[in-house]
Amino acid sequence: MMYEFDSPFVYWTEVNNHQTIKDTLMPIISKLSENDSNTVTVDGSITTYYHQMYPYINQEMLADIVYNPVQQMIAEKGFDEPLQLEIDSLWWNNYQPGGKTRVHKHSRGDWSGIYLLNLEEPNTTTFLAQYGEAPNTGFMDQTKTMDEVGEGYVMIFPSFLQHYAQPCVKNRIIVSFDIICHYERSHLMFSP
Repeated sequence: MMYEFDSPFVYWTEVNNHQTIKDTLMPIISKLSENDSNTVTVDGSITTYYHQMYPYINQEMLADIVYNPVQQMIAEKGFDEPLQLEIDSLWWNNYQPGGKTRVHKHSRGDWSGIYLLNLEEPNTTTFLAQYGEAPNTGFMDQTKTMDEVGEGYVMIFPSFLQHYAQPCVKNRIIVSFDIICHYERSHLMFSP
């Protein structure tokens, strides 16, 4: 007999209105990437990770990039629908040739996403599903590079799933986010 746990997964879907979103955001990201006090460069990637104000991203874009794909994933996986989806954080990365992201996970959300806004080569986002610790459980570890997911798609995954971006040869621009799901919960009750 055997019981198998649900395993981590990466879900991807095409973003509605991608070309319109790209046409709007690319000139803004390019200009901000030149010299802006709200960006930093880490490992060859210009990022707004430490700055969380985006007056150039409207609610329609957020619906197309974040809310609709997350709701679609929740429905397709058969998860309980949350009362509210809250964007905990959102940022973009503009990878220059050689730019990369080191192995990391997101500890602030339930779900995280990576929207491939501009991709001039195969996607090098790589996920790591680690099921144990050395020395005896490495045989269960899995690695997957998502090269079949191209520009205009968003990848959604459990925030605890480790991932990284291998060094790129050409320009790559992504919009990343963390989502918190709010559910109806019973209030704690104690004896008087």
